[in-house]
Amino acid sequence: MMLRPITALLVGSALIAAPAHADDKADVEAFMHEYLRLWNAHDAAGISERFYRLENGSSWGTEEGLAAEFDRLKAQGYDRSDIKSVTGCVRTAETADVELRYVRLKSDGSFMPPKDRASIYSLRKFPDGWRVTGMRGVPADSKFDCPSGGTSTTAQ
Repeated sequence: MMLRPITALLVGSALIAAPAHADDKADVEAFMHEYLRLWNAHDAAGISERFYRLENGSSWGTEEGLAAEFDRLKAQGYDRSDIKSVTGCVRTAETADVELRYVRLKSDGSFMPPKDRASIYSLRKFPDGWRVTGMRGVPADSKFDCPSGGTSTTAQ
């Protein structure tokens, strides 16, 4: 008989936690849409200040390093990225992954090969909000694994 109140408490707790997880998915995806807006504006200062806390020592973690990457891309004709989808997956209350599917476009409207691209961004929640802690390219035909059933949005 004592199990019923405990079971009810556990089930109730799970139901209360579910909407917060959904809100985190929306927050993660909104965070990435803003990141992508600044990426397409080639805003190295804004991205390095507000989005990156890269843990792998990447030069992209600094304004100078990211500006150099934008210069490298622009030298190849890069203009902007056409975002096909943003799929967020909250793994824990403090970690998430986001899959981006996109095409890099040149200033003449053509694409930079390969046409279809995908990247996974690792995020961690800090006291001041979500931050990108790592990223990696993945095959464009890969399937994004999200056990919690991540959400998908198209570019905004």
